[in-house]
Amino acid sequence: MDIATLIGVIVAAGGILWAMYESTHGDIGAFFSTEGVVVVLCGSFAAGCMAMPLRTVLDTFGILKKWLLVKELPMDKLVKQLVSYAEVARRDGMLALEDAIKQQQDPFLKKGLQLAIDGTDPEIIQQTLEIEVQTLAERHKQGKRFFEVVGAFGPGFGLCATLIGQIAMFRNLGGDIGAIGGGLAMAMCATLYGTIICNAICGPIANKLGIRSSEEQLLKEMTLVGIMSIQAGDNPNVVEMKLHSFLSDRQRKSLEKRR
Repeated sequence: MDIATLIGVIVAAGGILWAMYESTHGDIGAFFSTEGVVVVLCGSFAAGCMAMPLRTVLDTFGILKKWLLVKELPMDKLVKQLVSYAEVARRDGMLALEDAIKQQQDPFLKKGLQLAIDGTDPEIIQQTLEIEVQTLAERHKQGKRFFEVVGAFGPGFGLCATLIGQIAMFRNLGGDIGAIGGGLAMAMCATLYGTIICNAICGPIANKLGIRSSEEQLLKEMTLVGIMSIQAGDNPNVVEMKLHSFLSDRQRKSLEKRR
């Protein structure tokens, strides 16, 4: 699980619940409005469904898994792996990598190496893998966009529920004081729900998905550079130098310590 995400969820939820508890002396139920929840959640989700393709909506749970569970991508490990492949190819030829790629779990790396082993033209390999990287980035962009849409419309539907509550309150100005209070409570709760959806849920999720997408795209680009260098017969040291340019200082130091 991504530790930063877990910390953010705990701190945000804890802070909001603590404020609710303290402000009502323990009566957290005062912040719950069934009508407000229905209007804000259903309205925001409906807006997302209308704005995005069905496939993107259905992929929401998989997207949430990426947001919550994916750890930092092992770029330093990939460098070691690609350098070891370069050493084998340099010493024994490209065909010697056939046994190695059978154990490879990364479909992108496996596909690229297989194309290289088969003697495919370097330009075709690069074009094929670049198309795959671009397609991956576009899929991630669509997933991020769904949460951006839901988050953007959340406050609007919160305002919609607020107006509904105020109308109900005004209709009872000359009647039951309890009905007036209920309408006002719904109005305020709905505004709160819309704000939480935008700023504490969908906004952070969309931002983290954007970062994850950039990281994965960078990993694919690094893999592509490694594959092309291996096929070109570059010295393993040259391959390593090229791949190191993708790493941060912390990752480079970590890689050096493991030697």
